[in-house]
This record gives sequence, C-alpha cells and structure tokens, in this order.
Amino acid sequence: MADSVSLVAGDDEPGGDGMVLTDLANKLVARIPTLCMLKTFYDGMEKVPTKSIPKSTNQNGYAVYQRFVSICQLNLAKPIADAVIHRQRPTGFRLVADKTMRDTDADDMWTSSRMELKSRQLFNDLSVYGNAYAFVQKDALPSHIKVLSPWVTYVSDDEDSAVVYSYDEMNSVEMLTLFRLERNDDGSVSNVYSRTAKRDSDDRSLLLEDDTDVIYKIANDDNAVRPMLPNDFEWDGAADTDYDYAKSCSNLPVVRIHAPGGRGQFEPHIPALNAIDQQRFQRFCIQEMQAFKQRAVSMGNMRQYYIESDPQVRDGLVNAGDKIDYKELFRQGPDALWLVPGDAKFWESGVTDITPLVTALSADIKHLAAASGTPLDILSPDVSGSAEGAQLKREGLVFKVEDMNARANDGFTRILRMALVADGKSNAADERFETVWKPINPPSMLEQCQAANYAKGVLPVKQIMRRCFGMTEIDIAEAMQDLMDTQFANALAAENKAVDGKTSSEKQDMLDDGFDNADIDADTDDDDLSVDDGSSGSDES
Repeated sequence: MADSVSLVAGDDEPGGDGMVLTDLANKLVARIPTLCMLKTFYDGMEKVPTKSIPKSTNQNGYAVYQRFVSICQLNLAKPIADAVIHRQRPTGFRLVADKTMRDTDADDMWTSSRMELKSRQLFNDLSVYGNAYAFVQKDALPSHIKVLSPWVTYVSDDEDSAVVYSYDEMNSVEMLTLFRLERNDDGSVSNVYSRTAKRDSDDRSLLLEDDTDVIYKIANDDNAVRPMLPNDFEWDGAADTDYDYAKSCSNLPVVRIHAPGGRGQFEPHIPALNAIDQQRFQRFCIQEMQAFKQRAVSMGNMRQYYIESDPQVRDGLVNAGDKIDYKELFRQGPDALWLVPGDAKFWESGVTDITPLVTALSADIKHLAAASGTPLDILSPDVSGSAEGAQLKREGLVFKVEDMNARANDGFTRILRMALVADGKSNAADERFETVWKPINPPSMLEQCQAANYAKGVLPVKQIMRRCFGMTEIDIAEAMQDLMDTQFANALAAENKAVDGKTSSEKQDMLDDGFDNADIDADTDDDDLSVDDGSSGSDES
C-alpha cells in the first residue's frame, strides 16, 4: 500500500485516510475483470477463444466458425448458482434467548425495508460474485437498508474499512466514500466515520452491472481496456461522524456477506466450463464438415481443351479447341449428369463418429456436478437411479445451502440490529436473534404428514409443526389458536347435543307419564261404571 500513488491528491500519509481509500479502491478495480468474467459465464455469453478457429480457413468458412463460437456455450454456471439462490428462503427472526418467541421488531424492519425483495439480490450477488453488500443509513426514507453492488463496493478483510464508488450524472461528479472504524486499545469501537473524495468527470470510471456490452468484451477479449481510477480526487469537506447506531453495534454501516474464500459458486469451476464449451465447439465443427462432405475427381489425363471426339463438341454445345471449364462440367444439381473420361475416379470424405465426443461431454458434466456439489439432474436431464441415490447426491447441495444460510444469517442480524437502533430501538444493540429459514428441500404433503404421524407421542405438537411442517412461529400461533377454537366449538357442540338429548328424554318421559295417567283414569271410570251398574241392578231387583 505504501508503494502505490494516493488517489487523493496530497494525502499520502501511511495508514491515513487517503492511502486506506487508495488501497481499497485499487482492490475494487482489480476485482472488476473477475466480476466481468463471472457475469459473462452466468449470462451464458462466454466465447471460445478465436484462436480455436483453424488458421487456414478461408473468408467464407471463417464466418461459419465464428457462428460456432457464438452458439457453442452450454450455460451450466447459472443452474449451479441458482440451485443455491432459490433454496435460501428466510421466513423471519426469533430471539435466541427464547426459541418460541418471535422478534417482531426485526420482522417489521425486514418488511418495511422491503428485504423480501432485496434479500434475493443479496443472495444472487453472494452466489455469483462471492460477496454481497448492504448499507444501513440513519434516514428512514425510503428505508434504513440499501443493497450495494459488488461492482462499486469493497470491504477490507478485517471489516474495519470500506469504500463505495458512485457517480452523479446530474453534476458530472464521481465520488469515493470511505468508511472507517476506530478502535481502543482493548479492541472496542471508539468511533465510526466516513469521508468522501470527489472529482469532476464527464463519464463514470467504473462499470455498472447493466453495462453488459463492455462487460462481455472485457471477459472475452484479452486486449480490451480495463477500467481504472485517476489519482486526482480531492476530499469534500470534513468527516461525517453521524453513525452512532453503527458504533453502538460495533459495526461499519457497510456490511459484507461473503461466500467461502470470497468466491462465487461456479468461480472455482471456470476451467471445466471452458473445457465443456471447447468440446461443443469441436463437435459443431465436425458435424458441419460431415453435413457438407468433401468430394474429389481424379483423372489420369486432365486435358485443358475440347477435342472433336468430346460429346459436348459433337452435340454442338462447344467447339473443338475451347477451354474446358471443369467447374461448369461438375456442376451440382438434382438432374446434373457428369460426362467424365473412363479412367476418372471419385472420392468422398467419410463420416466421423462423434459418439466419443458426446460421451466425454457427459462425463465432464458429471464431474462438474460432483465437484460443485450440484445434483446431476439439475445439470443434465438424462439421469437415472434410485430415490435413495438421488437423495445422497443432494446432500452436497444441502450442506452448501446450510453454509450459505449461516453466512447470510450473520449479515442479516448485523444489518437489522443497526437498522433497529437507527430507528430508535436502542435496546436492539444488545439483543441476540437469528434468522428462521424454510426447509432447503421442501417435502411433499404426504411426507410431512407421515413424519408428523411418526412423531406423534414423541414430540410436542409445536415441535411437530416446526420440524415436520416447517411452520414459522406466526403459523404455529395461528394454528394453536385455530386448534383452541376448534376444541371450543367441539365442546360447545357436545354440550348442545347433551342438552338436546336430555330435553328429548324428558319429553319422552312426560309422554309416557301422560299415557299412564290416561290408563289410570280409564280404569277408574270403568270401575265406577261397574259399581254404578251393580248398584242400579240391585236396586232394580
């Protein structure tokens, strides 16, 4: 760092802000060609080097080979990265002190900052470029959290300093903003500040991710001009120390989330991807040569002029002594008929078997899948095997996503902790919470129900909801409330049924009593009648 020229004119003190900014900015610029290569491979726009085209090719054939260069890419970088990106799905946050308690403040900050969408960009940068960056600002509008691009951001390895490049098109000014931490002797953070260096410029010096034409050219052409920063920046005013929220959390306001080694998911496998593209280019060339077979005619006496005995002369098509046009003589066509001497011999190029090339390509894809920890069925549709074997092949991807989730969790908790403190919740600086993730391999409903059935009687209901169904704490709370409502409704229905059953019984008893009383009355009347009859009879007698 001491040997480099400071980008800020006049500020070249070793360890000073000018040299720290210069060191970080130079590392950012040095990383740009790699970023160009990674984006080019992720977009499937890499090209086989033009030196692969045969040097003896004529101008017409060169155009055909150039087309092969542009269409031979097999974009395997994107599915390798997307296999991880699409499986990183945060659902919320909970306090570490109480596993069942939601951190609603963190959830609210996540939602208000639109992190559901911004996190996807962070995951994409993390898997493609190996680094993702976010900036926490004090202003609540538009939000406390802003995603920074790896194309304009660089954080030191100790995460005590960072630089962010920006360009103001309205005022034609480009800026480098330095963020630094100052520590006490015991390692605690004593100050957090930022300084901005500016320079007038009609155009930006560094690239944006949207500058695809320039990016593809840098990646595919070794002679393309790489971006660089001039050394005529000047400090713009005093340092900004309004970062109390970052100081209380002992962090820079610029947070870095990095993959292992700071490398993207497919960056270590660029040579293998290049080899696959090269094999496809060679196969295209062989197939093209077979589609247009080479033919030759060998004759012992290649006369240059017609003679009287030639059929063309006898038919009056040409005159004896005219020069023979062999190109016209061997004209191709569905009704063409060639008149050749009796000693003429014909030759046609043979067919080259491309099966070994196809087999070798399939083997390379299998090796790439194994080396990158990507299930083969993601990279190749022609996969057979047992379900157990497929599950074993996915273990590498599961472990990889779990590692990326742990790294993202560290960044998310730091980001949200600073955002909460900036929003006025000072106690958030001392709270510990963690990210809750959806299952990496979402099981089917049948598998979830089977697992829940096996866990019944072994695990509590809430644990079954978490482990077997992957439910969040909010989902569990809603389910428990629904369960209580259902139990209350069932109890109420049973009570009503019991009441209704009791009323019917009482009614039946009353009816039975009514019939018995009627019988008694009837018997009494009969007795009275019989008595009356007897007395009257006796009287009459």
